[in-house]
Order: sequence, then C-alpha cells, then structure tokens
Amino acid sequence: MPTAKRLPSGSWNCLAYAGKDATGKRKYESFTAPTKKEAEFLAAQWQMQRSIRPEDYSLGDAVDAYIKYNTGVLSPSSIVKYKSMRRNYFGTIESTPLRRVTSDLVQGWISGLAINLSPKSVSCVYSLLLSTLSQYAPDLRLHVRLPRLVPHEITIPTPDEVALMIDSASDDYRPVLVIASSMGLRRAEISALTWADVRGDTLRINKAYTKGPNGVLVLHAPKTNAGIRSLSIPPSVHPYLIRPDGAEDSARIIPLTPDAITRRFERLMAALKLPYHFHCLRHYYDSVLCSLGVPDKYIMSRMGHATPNMTRQVYQHIMQMKDDQITCTINEYFK
Repeated sequence: MPTAKRLPSGSWNCLAYAGKDATGKRKYESFTAPTKKEAEFLAAQWQMQRSIRPEDYSLGDAVDAYIKYNTGVLSPSSIVKYKSMRRNYFGTIESTPLRRVTSDLVQGWISGLAINLSPKSVSCVYSLLLSTLSQYAPDLRLHVRLPRLVPHEITIPTPDEVALMIDSASDDYRPVLVIASSMGLRRAEISALTWADVRGDTLRINKAYTKGPNGVLVLHAPKTNAGIRSLSIPPSVHPYLIRPDGAEDSARIIPLTPDAITRRFERLMAALKLPYHFHCLRHYYDSVLCSLGVPDKYIMSRMGHATPNMTRQVYQHIMQMKDDQITCTINEYFK
C-alpha cells in the first residue's frame, strides 16, 4: 500500500505507481489530502480501481473493498459493524458478479434476511449494500421493498426513579448517572471526558470512545458535527466536575469504559428491580426538555442530534402518557 509523506504546508501527499512511460521511466499519480489516512486512501482506491474493473468484482469482493478502502473515513464502530454484516449476511449473494446484480436478486435476498432479522437490521444491511453499489456500480438502480419498520417503543424513567438510581449508586458511579440524566450525554461521551473539557461553567463534548477492531477501545470524533457541542453545567452536576488537585488536563473524569458503564447500570437495575437500560437516562433528559417547552432546535443542539426524530419520539411518548391520564379522568367521571 502506498505510504504518504507530510508536505511543508502540513498536508499529506501519497504517490501511487502508474507503470512506465515509453522511455521506461516510472510514472506516479499524486494524491494530496489534509491527513495521512485520507491521502493513502485516495491512492489505494485509485490503484485498486485501475487494476480491476468494478464490473468484474463479485458482490462479496465489492463489499470487502468498500470496507477496506473506506477505513480511513469510517468510524471504528462502523468498521466492526460492517465486517460483521459482511460475514453473516452476504453469503447467499457474495459470488454474484456486479454486472449481474438485479432488483429481483436483491429482493429475494432481502426476503430471506427478513425471516430472522428485525426490519431495522435488514435496513442496516441493505444500506451497506447500497453504499457499496454507489461506489462500484453507480449506474445500477434497484427497485426493492424493505420490511416495514416497526416504531421503537422507548421507555422513560420517572423523576422519582432517577432520584432512586442516583441515591442507590456507589460514590464512584453516581457522577455517571448525574451527568447522563442532567446533561443527556451518551455513555461513550461520558467515558471520554477529560478535565480539559471542563471550561468554567461549560462542558465541551467533542469525542467519544467506541470498540474498534479486535475489541480495542478507540477514541474518535463524533459521527456528525451535531455531536460536537458545549453545554452549560447544571448546578446538580457542578459538585461532580470539581477538578482534583494535581489532575492533568488529559486525565479522564470517569475512568470507566462504555461497556463497564453499561454493566454497572444493569447490576443497579437488577438490584432496584427496574426495567431500564442506560440510554433511558438520555431519553429522560430529552423528556424533561420537551416538558419544559424547549424548542426542538435547542433540544437537538443539546442532545447532539443531527435530526429531530428522537425528540419527536420522546414527545409522542409524553403525549401518550398525558392521554392516558386524561382517559382515566374521563372514565372516573362517568363511573
């Protein structure tokens, strides 16, 4: 694989071997990008596309190539997920040449997946196929039908239940619950917080931990720009963000991995006999903002959402709860 070199400008340049000219002199294609990975990705992609025509790929080879040559621009968790999908769900169509991929072939494959997978999982696998085809067979247009997505039922703890969780937690775990329920951070964001992120009365969120290939924990930027945000620290959180004497800027505030945060929450829920998972604390924060009448735009900004879909789902949940209360009032009157 070509290796990039740093230029005096700070950019990275990678040369890809392009054969020899009429005099026998070696030729190279030059690729420049802001980062080393991007430059090497562009050079490797060019070499791969030059050595074999995309239409000669099998579908399985195309998916493998898509994952390999997009490694520099995909998040570590996406790479792990895509490799798992490729390994588990493309077996029946992997040997099909790209030039023979048809809507009927893909529809039959989707129908087979739908027997054992949820509609959401089928949609995710199909998205990987579409991303691959857009890169290696951009002129191919598929007309298929996916299984209907079933609305996801979210669960939101009550204020009393959240207070019980916080009161019942151990001293070293209580900050996790307070930050999650009072600021809406994801577990991967909480795990990645350092003391440099605390800036007076503001907390900066600009990174997260995920599990990369071979289970190695990888620090990376949020998937979307919406995930980068600065939040005012509520009074309830302030006591847990007081920097210890001598703590370095790079020291983590919560020295727990995302998986450890989840496991400890599951043990706490089992002890309290409550039915929630850790992400429900994020739904709880979202529901508080909805109940306070905060506009969607500001909720999205605080939550780090790129779209208002989840906030609308939480709002619908709140409205259903209010509808249930109104129904009880009406039925009580007409007893």
